[in-house]
Amino acid sequence: MNWEEVKAKKSIYLNLGGKGDCHPQLGYENYIAIDSKPPRADWTIEHNLEDPIPLPSDSVDRILSEDFFEHIAAEEIKKIICECFRILRPGGFMRIGVPDYNNPKDRPYLKEGKDPRYPGHITLTTYDCMKRIIGETPFKRYRFRHYWDKAEFVFEKIDYTLGMVKRTRDNDLSCKRIGVIRNVKGIIKDLMFIVSRGFKCTWQELQTQEGHHLHVTSLIVDLYKEQ
Repeated sequence: MNWEEVKAKKSIYLNLGGKGDCHPQLGYENYIAIDSKPPRADWTIEHNLEDPIPLPSDSVDRILSEDFFEHIAAEEIKKIICECFRILRPGGFMRIGVPDYNNPKDRPYLKEGKDPRYPGHITLTTYDCMKRIIGETPFKRYRFRHYWDKAEFVFEKIDYTLGMVKRTRDNDLSCKRIGVIRNVKGIIKDLMFIVSRGFKCTWQELQTQEGHHLHVTSLIVDLYKEQ
C-alpha cells in the first residue's frame, strides 16, 4: 500500500508501529499498520515515524498504537503525538497502549532506569511520564483507562472495538490459567513465590505473578481531538 491509496480511503484508521497488526486481522479491521519494517505489503506502509506523516491535516479518523512509544525517547514521543493531533479529524480518536513500569513486578527496572529484559525499551513509561508528555501536546481532552497508581491498579472497562490492546488482562493469555494442569502448576508456583518472599508478599504482588490477572498490565490512554 502507498500513501495515495491511504488518502483515497473514505475512513482512515492507522496503527502506528503496528508491524502486521492490520486489516483483516481480528480486532484490527480497516486498520493500516505504519511501521519501519512491516512484515507484509498489503494494508501496511513502510515509514519511519520519527519523520512527519505525509497525510493532510484533519484527514484521519482513528489512530492506535500499542507497544511502540516505549521504543523511542520521550521527546520523540511528544513530537509524534503532536503529529497525530495534526492529522486527526476534529472528533477523531487516538488510543495509546504502553508497558506500565509501575507494575510491582516491573518497578525495580524503573528504579534502575533500564530494563535488561527488553534492551529496546528506551522510555520506561509510567502514568506520570505519559501525563507529562501528553500535557505538552495540543490534546486537551484525554483519559487514562488502565494504569498503576502506586500499589493500586486503576481499571476502567474498555471498548476494544475502538482500538485493540493485546497486553491486558482481558486479552493476554499469560493473565489466565486455563485447564486443570495449568491451575495446579500455578498454585505450586504461587506457593514457591510466597515462600521465597518469607511469607511477606502482598496480595497485589501475588496478583502480578504469571497466570494472575495483573501479570501483564498496560498503561492505556485515550485522546480526543475536540470538534
